[in-house]
Formats: sequence, C-alpha cells, structure tokens
Amino acid sequence: MVERRRYKNPPIEEALCEFRFAPGQEWDLTMPGKLHNLMLEAYPGKPRQKNVVEATLAAGQDKTPDNITLKGGVERVQLLTMDGTRIVGVGKDVLSIHMLRPYQSLEAPEKGGWDEFYPRISSALKAYWDVAVPQGVQRIGIRFINKIVIPKRPMNVESYFNYVPPSSDGLPNEMSSLFFRSEYAYPDRVKLVLTYGSTDAPDDSSAFLLDLDVILEAKEPLDQTTALEKANELRERERNAFEGFITDASRRLFDVP
Repeated sequence: MVERRRYKNPPIEEALCEFRFAPGQEWDLTMPGKLHNLMLEAYPGKPRQKNVVEATLAAGQDKTPDNITLKGGVERVQLLTMDGTRIVGVGKDVLSIHMLRPYQSLEAPEKGGWDEFYPRISSALKAYWDVAVPQGVQRIGIRFINKIVIPKRPMNVESYFNYVPPSSDGLPNEMSSLFFRSEYAYPDRVKLVLTYGSTDAPDDSSAFLLDLDVILEAKEPLDQTTALEKANELRERERNAFEGFITDASRRLFDVP
C-alpha cells in the first residue's frame, strides 16, 4: 500500500463507484422518485434520464471487430447537485455515484476528495437499500478517469509515466498518438482494467487519459456493510495503481494550483 497523497490539483476528470445488485423486490418506476425524496437535501437539482450503453471487448485469438460487444441502453435516472458536479445514477439493480471535476477544492485541498466521496457512496447505498431492498451486492466498481496535461511538446512519455511504448530503429522519433488497454487479475476475484492514451490538448501541450477501473465480482451477494468495506479496499488498489503508473514529474504537475 502506498502512502496517500493529497494533491493541490489532482487530474481527476470523473470518479465513480458503481454497485450492481442481486434483485430484491420487483423494480417499478416510482423507485427513483422515492430515492430522490430521501436524498433531496444532498441532490436538489432537477433529475434527468440517461441511457447507458456498455461496450465489452473480448480478448482472444480472433482480433476482428466482432470481439466488441455492445449491450443495449440501460435507462437510469440521475440525481444532481445544483452545479451538476455530484451525481447519483439509479436504475434496475444498479446504483452509481459520481464526482466530476473539481474532485476537491483548489482553495482548500484538505476538503473534498475521498473524504467527501465515500460518505456520498455510503448515503446513496443506504437510501437505495431502503427503497429497493435488494438481496445484496453482486458487483462493485471503483473507477477514476484522469486527464494529465503536460505543458510541453514534443515530450518524453517515460519522463511522466512508468509505461514506455515500444520503439525500434525503424520508427520515427516523435509519437503522434498513443492507445493502450490491459486487464490485470488479482488473486481474489478483483480485476483492474487500465486504459491509457493520448487525447486533445492545448497548443504546445500534450494530454493523456489514464482510466483505472477496479472491479470486484462477488462470489455471493454482499450485505451493505461489507459492500462499503470492499469499495474502500478497491479505492486503495486504484490509488496504488495510479501512483505506480506515474512518475515524480507528473506528481509535480498535480501540485501546481
């Protein structure tokens, strides 16, 4: 476990926690409204509907596009804060909690962050449990999407990340774009999905997205207390993966307001 760092300006574009449930009582369309009534003080914004399409990439010997599977839209109702940066998404057998940038305050970096996110996760899970009465949690995901902007171009990727793209004498010196995705398995039914690539950046800068998704598939449905404990553990693993992927040069960028 690495030491927890609290950056002045973390690169987090979005942090989210998702629970998927073993069904309890039959789902009906009044449940999002009931959940909103319980959470109205924390999420007073106007609710909205959103369809979520899931894309799954199946690795194997066949490298054709048929390996990408799209699941149909899953309708969710989103509950929002007035500024729209804190969101709870609820649907049939699924609950997600989101924090958009700013993940924490620039003026008071000791506030916000996980110290704000975890209580939001806990209160949303309790409210969902009270309304939907699920049998338990089958799947937990903790995902952090980071955008890291480096104020120089061209630049050496290895100066900022502990991942070095392959190179050879036959390749040009300057790399124009980058995409990398890999899955790592822990020995206890947890996996890490790491996606890393270049993205649009301001002039004379380089920018990269680092998407870390840590997922637990439970052998049996988890109760509310255990699910929260597991979410906290997954956050620790995400933090370890993030710190292991970046270098001190990146860390210095995050400590500049």
